[in-house]
Amino acid sequence: MKRTKGCYMLFLRIPGCMEDGNLRLRPLRISDGPFILRRLNDRAILKANGLSRPIASSWFFVWWWMKKTFTPSYFIECDSKQIGFIGLYNLIPGKSAGMGLIIFDKNNRRLGYGTRAFNICAQGMQRNSVVKEIIVKVKTDNHGALSFWRKLGFVEAGIINDLITMSMGLQRRI
Repeated sequence: MKRTKGCYMLFLRIPGCMEDGNLRLRPLRISDGPFILRRLNDRAILKANGLSRPIASSWFFVWWWMKKTFTPSYFIECDSKQIGFIGLYNLIPGKSAGMGLIIFDKNNRRLGYGTRAFNICAQGMQRNSVVKEIIVKVKTDNHGALSFWRKLGFVEAGIINDLITMSMGLQRRI
């Protein structure tokens, strides 16, 4: 994995751009708003997140919410094609952060993109000592996501209100 353009968020040394072969994580841009809104309104994605209707009708609102919630936030691109999103939330520098990851098109799932994106992001966070632990929350009936995170090495930490909290220490990874 290599860092491109040497870009970092000022205070935390969070890599701005990361890539491995043809898979690239690049910072979310305002021009991604319409694409994100279309993908997040997909029925399967809504269901996996416990929603029955779209979260918003404005692409700007969705983009703004993602930028505000996920710091940092990255688009996952393969061969310059937008395929997903990965971001950290509730970041406590040097300690932990929650992670969200989604591959938008079901035809791009189970092809290794999510695993590769996670590994690129985790290595960047570990190398720059951003956090020591990543936490994810998954609905109890989202068996695909539970399987995905378990295969990466996440372990269950608890269940609250139909959400399973899973965690992984980054110090074990290299």
